Amino acid sequence: MLTTGQRPPSEEGAETHILFVDDSGTKEYSLSGAYDSGNTRHFVFGGPFVAADQAKRLAAKLRRLKAETFGSDRVEIKSNWLRLENERTARYLRKFGLTDADLTRFVEAFYQAVVDSELVLIACVVDKVHMREDYGDRAWYPPAAAYEMLLQRAHAEIVDCRSSGTGRCFSVIVDDMSGATPKGHQYRENLRRHHIQLKKTGSTLWKGITFEHLRDLRFVDSQRSELLQVADVVAYNVFRQFRQYGEEWETHGLSALPAYDWFLRLCQKFRKGPNGRIQGFGVGKIPLRTRVPWRI
Repeated sequence: MLTTGQRPPSEEGAETHILFVDDSGTKEYSLSGAYDSGNTRHFVFGGPFVAADQAKRLAAKLRRLKAETFGSDRVEIKSNWLRLENERTARYLRKFGLTDADLTRFVEAFYQAVVDSELVLIACVVDKVHMREDYGDRAWYPPAAAYEMLLQRAHAEIVDCRSSGTGRCFSVIVDDMSGATPKGHQYRENLRRHHIQLKKTGSTLWKGITFEHLRDLRFVDSQRSELLQVADVVAYNVFRQFRQYGEEWETHGLSALPAYDWFLRLCQKFRKGPNGRIQGFGVGKIPLRTRVPWRI
């Protein structure tokens, strides 16, 4: 209950940890200010932050689960495909001759494998309505704001006492994205430039925060990465949590936070602060108007 890939050679050396990132929700602000399924109010970046050796172990475990269920380990797991009936039927049930019960057992085992693994989940949510209300035309581009907050939490985790040690550093692997902003800027290049700037000059959102333990950014097709498929599940479940219970995230006086079921199944793995608090530690919101110390 909630209460109040291979790395290319580099002179920096190989990373000890990796942050796997996928998104959920649409990237752009609505010109009219109205949001629906075509342009969502919330945008999320999220995924697992994990030691490189543990990432390999979890990937191998998930491939075994796939082979046992589908007869092949080359099956991509995506939240939308599991959720939408036509996608679920075409991509999993009919294609591999499974029953709903077979697929349900696989999903339960998939989630349990994540929960049983030594990893930390991190997610950042941009509320576009609140961003426009608070900052007007100065509001940050949602993916840029979410990415910077996500990296700040990952960097804080690696310098935390739980992850202390010499030579600790992390790289970021993001699900390969295509497309461009309304101004014509390419999403990938935007993110790449932002990553390089954070390494060089530190945070622009939080003055004084540096990223000396941050290394590479790579883009990988999620079909080739079990950990990016985990990131897809994480980002989507956080998105659903805020779509259904976004207002409650900042409501004082509630004894318990209403929760989307699949988000609740993963919440114990989100990065925690004092007394098990996840608001602002494992799940960050921009902008945060009211601090409510939701904890596990």
